[in-house]
Amino acid sequence: MSFANTNDDLRGTRPTVFPAGAEVVAVRYAVDLTAADLDAGDVGAVGILPAGCVPVSLVIDADDLDSHATPTLVSAVGLLNAAGTDLATVFAAGLTVGQSAGVTTLSSLALQRLSATQADRLLGLKVTTGAATKAAGQVGFTLLYKAV
Repeated sequence: MSFANTNDDLRGTRPTVFPAGAEVVAVRYAVDLTAADLDAGDVGAVGILPAGCVPVSLVIDADDLDSHATPTLVSAVGLLNAAGTDLATVFAAGLTVGQSAGVTTLSSLALQRLSATQADRLLGLKVTTGAATKAAGQVGFTLLYKAV
């Protein structure tokens, strides 16, 4: 199931930032998740990797999405498949950043070796283990990327 909410970037109402030269740009994408978005297997889009660009790094921030004393929420991030139903490319799995409010920076091999394509690609979040006590909140991806 895709997430209940989206953002201006995914709706196309905010212009996509494209590097003008060799510089690295950083864009933060945020989605407000509902409690219903925190079940195992839930997956949805959070941001966009523009055509002709490759990622440099990804910073993930999240509110406390699992308010249980022993939180169980675990997720994975990567690129969504064409149908938007799963991750086609996984940058990182086993992420617990939503178990309490926090931030983590990814720099995985899959992220570093991703090739540019001629089409925009969607960055996604997949809940791999559901929250023990679901709590609505925001998840953000700050994507650092460059043109090739």
